[in-house]
Amino acid sequence: MTASGSTRSSAPPPYAARLTRLRQAMRNAEVDALLISNANDIRYLTPFSGEDSAAILTGKRFVLISDSRFAEEIEPLGQWIEIALRRGPIAAKIGEVAGDLKVTRLGVQAEHLPIAQRRNIAKAVDGRSIVDTENLLSTLRAIKDEVEVQIIRKAVKCQQEALEATLADLRAGQSESQIAARLEFEMKQRGASDAAFSTNVSARTNSSKPHYRPSERVKLARGKALLIDWGARVEGYCSDMTRTWAVGSMPRAIGQIYRIVLDAQLAGIEAIGPGVPCREVDAAARKIIDDAGFGENYGHGLGHGIGLDVHESPSLSPRAEENDVLKAGMVVTVEPGIYLPGVGGVRIEDDVLVTDKGHRVLSDWPKGIEDAVLL
Repeated sequence: MTASGSTRSSAPPPYAARLTRLRQAMRNAEVDALLISNANDIRYLTPFSGEDSAAILTGKRFVLISDSRFAEEIEPLGQWIEIALRRGPIAAKIGEVAGDLKVTRLGVQAEHLPIAQRRNIAKAVDGRSIVDTENLLSTLRAIKDEVEVQIIRKAVKCQQEALEATLADLRAGQSESQIAARLEFEMKQRGASDAAFSTNVSARTNSSKPHYRPSERVKLARGKALLIDWGARVEGYCSDMTRTWAVGSMPRAIGQIYRIVLDAQLAGIEAIGPGVPCREVDAAARKIIDDAGFGENYGHGLGHGIGLDVHESPSLSPRAEENDVLKAGMVVTVEPGIYLPGVGGVRIEDDVLVTDKGHRVLSDWPKGIEDAVLL
């Protein structure tokens, strides 16, 4: 392992602030070191995104454990992070580093660490106390700093521009898979490293299936619905939107539920603000769908946080805990839907930033009923 962190420069922004917040959370959890095993948590604390790696943070030192495949990539980080390259199993290196750091109570991420790996680490640290912690980093990551918000904005811009290019060449008879592939290509053309998740293009009655996977066999047809749920991953961060259209002309049943879903989505967005319980935001949208008689056709929560993972805290759901409240800096999706098997479905989704005084919608693709007919 490289020399003591006392000879290194301070972490650059925004990582310095994130490390300070995490160290305070560690003190609250009564651990003197934290083993960070989740890849996106390491990405949150460093610019590094390689796999099969870990990090150990103490009150004064920060050690990144990786292997020779990433040696050149992480070498520049040595200005402010200690680097420990392993040749054998990662658990053995974790034990070695923990010994060097004189760790007595090593916190581990219980929500991410497999049981077998935890057992191997416990053996490797040779009698030092292993303390299960939960959600230390997910709680911190739920509140985005300005750097994160700006990157999510880039992702939203990327996905919207990609959709515009894709729809410009849309034709009846194109398959769901063709449209999905084109949309993902256009996002990469505009700076996305990848799609944030598997792009959902649902044509015809498939739009009633919330987590549908597109097919080459199903083609666009006039007078039928088209639902697209897509997102871009830019600099590690995700965006997530959904829009629903009719092709050529709006079927009566789809038009009816479209108006209801739009009203529900607008009500959910309007309810967002700091200090508002997550379940109340869900309830504001759900009431509109329930009152319209379609409650049984809306089976999922209103939304979720987004960031380095496409699904993060918080959860806008009727099952949210009473003390789960929105805080300034959170970025959440708002995505109610109504799904009619054999007919089709409608979902409308935007990304919303919780601000000090209320909220700001980050996506601006048109969603009025007048905008919901293509071709």
